[in-house]
Amino acid sequence: MALTIGQEKCVNTLDKPLAVSAGAGSGKTFTLTRRIVHALESGYLTDIDQVLAITFTSKAAGEIKSRVKGALRAGGMTEQALKTDEAWISTIHGMCSRILRAHALELGLDPAFKVADEATVKTLLDASLEEVLGGRDDLVTVAEGVSPERLDALFASFDVHSAGPRTASVEGMVRQLVEAASAHPDGMTSVVAPPEAPSPIKLLAQLVDVAETAYDLADGVKPGSTRDKFLAATQDALEGARELIGRGSDGLTYRRALSAMNGFPVPGRNFGKNTPYGEQAAELAEQYCAIAAQARCGLVQEQLATLIDVAKSVADAFARRKREAGLLDNNDLLAFASRAFRDHPAIQAAYADRFKLVMVDEFQDTDQLQVDMIKRMAGEGFSRMCTVGDAQQSIYRFRGADVSVYRRHLEDVRRRNPEGIIELPDNFRSHGDVLALCDRIFEQPQVFGAEFMSLAPGREESKVKRPFLSDGPRVQVQVTVTPSRGVASADAAAVAARRVAKSFSEFAAIGHRPGDMVVLLGGMGRANVYAEALRAEGLPCVVAGGSIFNRAPEVALMVRLAQAIANPKWTTALFEVLSSELFALSADDLLELSTGMDEERGIPRRRAFDQGFRHVERKVASGRVVSPALAACASLMRRASEQAGNVVLADIMQGIVADSGWLARLEAAGPEGLARAGNVYKAIRMARDIEAAGGMGPAGVAEELALRVELAKEAPGALSAEGGDFVRIMTVHASKGLEFPIVAVAELRDDAARSQALECCSIEGRTYVSLDGGHVLERLKEKASSLVAKSGSYQPFCELDDEELAPMVSRSQLPADRRAAIKLHEERGEAAESRRLLYVALTRAKEALVVSMRGKSSKVDATGLSKSCWGDVQSALVGECCAFEPGVSMFDFGGQRPARVECMHLTPADGVELQVDGRPGVDEVAAGVSPDGFAADGGPGIGEAAPGGCPAGGKPGMIALPVVRPYEPERGKPYEGARAGMFSYSSIAEDGGGFVDFSVEDAADDAVSASLGARDADAATSLGTAFHRLAQLAALAWRPGCALERPDVARQRALDRSCGLSAEQRDRLDAALERWFASDIAARVGACESVSPETPFLVRVGGPCDAAYLEGEIDLLACVAPAGTRGQPAGSALVVDYKTGGSPAETAEQLHEKHLLQATCYAYAVLLEGYAQVECVFVRVEQDRADAPGQPQTVSYRFDAVDAEEMGRALARAYHGHGQL
Repeated sequence: MALTIGQEKCVNTLDKPLAVSAGAGSGKTFTLTRRIVHALESGYLTDIDQVLAITFTSKAAGEIKSRVKGALRAGGMTEQALKTDEAWISTIHGMCSRILRAHALELGLDPAFKVADEATVKTLLDASLEEVLGGRDDLVTVAEGVSPERLDALFASFDVHSAGPRTASVEGMVRQLVEAASAHPDGMTSVVAPPEAPSPIKLLAQLVDVAETAYDLADGVKPGSTRDKFLAATQDALEGARELIGRGSDGLTYRRALSAMNGFPVPGRNFGKNTPYGEQAAELAEQYCAIAAQARCGLVQEQLATLIDVAKSVADAFARRKREAGLLDNNDLLAFASRAFRDHPAIQAAYADRFKLVMVDEFQDTDQLQVDMIKRMAGEGFSRMCTVGDAQQSIYRFRGADVSVYRRHLEDVRRRNPEGIIELPDNFRSHGDVLALCDRIFEQPQVFGAEFMSLAPGREESKVKRPFLSDGPRVQVQVTVTPSRGVASADAAAVAARRVAKSFSEFAAIGHRPGDMVVLLGGMGRANVYAEALRAEGLPCVVAGGSIFNRAPEVALMVRLAQAIANPKWTTALFEVLSSELFALSADDLLELSTGMDEERGIPRRRAFDQGFRHVERKVASGRVVSPALAACASLMRRASEQAGNVVLADIMQGIVADSGWLARLEAAGPEGLARAGNVYKAIRMARDIEAAGGMGPAGVAEELALRVELAKEAPGALSAEGGDFVRIMTVHASKGLEFPIVAVAELRDDAARSQALECCSIEGRTYVSLDGGHVLERLKEKASSLVAKSGSYQPFCELDDEELAPMVSRSQLPADRRAAIKLHEERGEAAESRRLLYVALTRAKEALVVSMRGKSSKVDATGLSKSCWGDVQSALVGECCAFEPGVSMFDFGGQRPARVECMHLTPADGVELQVDGRPGVDEVAAGVSPDGFAADGGPGIGEAAPGGCPAGGKPGMIALPVVRPYEPERGKPYEGARAGMFSYSSIAEDGGGFVDFSVEDAADDAVSASLGARDADAATSLGTAFHRLAQLAALAWRPGCALERPDVARQRALDRSCGLSAEQRDRLDAALERWFASDIAARVGACESVSPETPFLVRVGGPCDAAYLEGEIDLLACVAPAGTRGQPAGSALVVDYKTGGSPAETAEQLHEKHLLQATCYAYAVLLEGYAQVECVFVRVEQDRADAPGQPQTVSYRFDAVDAEEMGRALARAYHGHGQL
């Protein structure tokens, strides 16, 4: 392929800084490859090791390596080709990792550090949050760093944990701060708090001055009811404010000042038009809001300072946990490498001249930290640096990408090398009509304006493999408009999806393959809506891209299968597997599995599923009739049970999904089934990768798999995206770098306003923050017309352009001004990103576009299209301040054929069904309305069947499934790191011969919780958590010869807050603590030789044929007399387990039966430590002894070492379900 003029200049210029603006479809990967090869062939480079090439993804790095290797081999440079795999061609994180490993000892790092995956990072951050906000160390970590009074104020204003997706919480805001700061080398020190707010008395005095001016102006207006009400309310508010000011500042808080401010009516233009008052009303209102906004910031400025201090503690704990685990995350790689260059001159010097050719691909998606680091390695004046990017395709702002960095770099290059700005505007992908539409939209001043790089058609139409077959427009615009009320967003989306599907069906009818088409969405929230619409039109489709892997039902099923294999006693997991499509069991099958016969009483009784499997196998062996599906299920699950711990879990899972016949059923289901099979294999591969890391048995693998799936922000499995003749549905982000003949674009940004308590903005290495909101403020702004409510829209910077706005973030001297600047900066950034997202979406199309837009009409806007996205399409076609008319219109946009625009206005009908401006609803198909239930004004229904509505050939495409070999058990082969048969007493309590799990005894709370929401129920169970932690702290502080001492009030209050206890629960906790620490059993503990709280154990039960491992944690273990050995037991131990709640009506016999299994488990574990006798005491700290008020009720058990062997066998039988304890 011949080089264009721009490509040739890029390839041949090797010793000067270059900035290449490469438009969509301009062949930039080809250009970068040729540049590397040319540098080697010309002798400018002596070795490929002198190349540093940074790509955005590992896949892109692999593609460049592959192309370079092939070109070098073709050119006879075999030795260099062999070195390509080790070349410095990688992502920025790969480069940093390589540098850090090379200098680990100098930097104090473990050279064998591992890069943490996303799931591990979240786990460690969650643990750090728990440690500081509610874990066992919270009373130490937080109380020492932040006073209880400050914490009280913070938790009084914001909930500890989020009550919903749109509610602010301390945990969520701390996480936001830590994540923002972790992207900077200086960590939390990069966080900049806003300026201090003026005092409440000063702000109230300012408002009085402005209100007096407003009063005087209004007083000059002709009397009227509105004017008179304004004057009276203002007079009352002035009197109240003056009284507060007269009392002085001692007792005047921001809350009281805001409450007083709420009494002032905000000036408006509802009276006094054409008077001095009317002319100044808007300016006066702005001054009112400015003053109230400053007070709002003052209301929470102390809470923000506390929040930052708490975040510092979390960040420290997070860093410590990563360090202890030998892990670095992606942010660490960047920050540590940056600090290495900054703080270690020798390391900087080692790389300053290391590379002679430095290239950065997708440069628009970098940030300043990365750019500064790379420039340090690009020679004097970064003369060896070549960047390739396109500001119009910068769509990763949410990952920290900053397009302003790209623009500043272009200016730097222009100053150093005026000839170094190269444009590659030739597009070899798209038809001229697609590019003409892009020109018309993005050249508008409010979009890209003068910075827009127009793309020139560069392809040869005669060589297009799959040309556009229709003689109609290549650009279709579908506008779906709903009224402000009456039509749900979901209904409108369904209509829009059906319209897109209808267009695709028409394309298929004239010969286009479904595989030629793609639906690109702004997010995957409505992907299934579009999939259903396409399938209703007879078009095969799969959801092929977007972070929705973890939402697929088949992926959740694989997690449950792993859990059921690891622990067959996990009834919930096993039931979900058995009732799924995996085994396709009928209701009768499930009933037979779960129901047995009580031979003594002759009645049916519930039984565990694993017992049901044995029953089914016995029936099969005896020749009795069993459904084939149930027989196969029982056999496969029994086989899995035998293999667990000896065979890799991923192999067991793969054997089940193959031998159950599920894969064959998926294959027969066409493209959708094959897509789901891809997800199944991807989940199994994830399990295999976890096991390959070593050190985990089946239970650990299942737990880690569940976590990774929960956090996975990944596209569906590969089978759903590769090959096949079906329509693909994916996000615009997932489509980056791809191309399709026919593209539909839908569900992009709307104009929803930002509403966040904590606003963050990163500029030039600093994170500026601002806090607003909280419970107090919510009460103050309940009335929408109040001054406090209106002050939330305070925005003094609307007239500034982007270059003027950014400095205001750092320079604003008032906290509300800082917040307004941050908010506007972020809003504009998001709006610009949405426009770039639209550009990327449109430029994926090779032949034709279907643009689906939704809007909500109003009195002032007929279509209500998003101003920063769809509104740009509308203004490009009909002109500024104009709107699409209902019906079908044709618009010239500079292409060979005009654009067809169909604008449909929906109206509600009968409250449920929809119709279009008086036309029949969807239930009236028989009356001649389209199957969609909609028709466009002035035209035929869009639902009319197109001739030959099936895809070409009438048969969905097929995808080759990987060959699954028949399962072959690897008997006798040890499984490294496996822990066979792990269980705890709670996992066998439900099915262990009548034992029921009451390990968290909180019956009183549970009775209340049945009628409460999830949040209230969580709070109920938190009482037990609070008691256990305080009892643990007392045990940790115990010294031999001393009594157990109750933790002080400050620590108890801290736990009250972190557990979110209600007033009634705090009283119950106080009484329970009083009862425990005054008890006889606590006194006995204090007299023991040693005390160990929260003691974990892992012991073997059973013999060689039925061995299993019992694990658990004892609340408190005390040594009464020293232990001997297992062969010669001696001494005695005291086991204490705390129980909160409970019913006073329970009898002694009931209580003994209730805790017997738990006591047996704990005693067995302790007896194996060499004790001759163990006493287990369950202390019911909320129930008084009948004979001794003030003393807690106790349930005691004694066990002797001579019984230990039989206890172990009994526990093994309980686990395996062979008998009762």
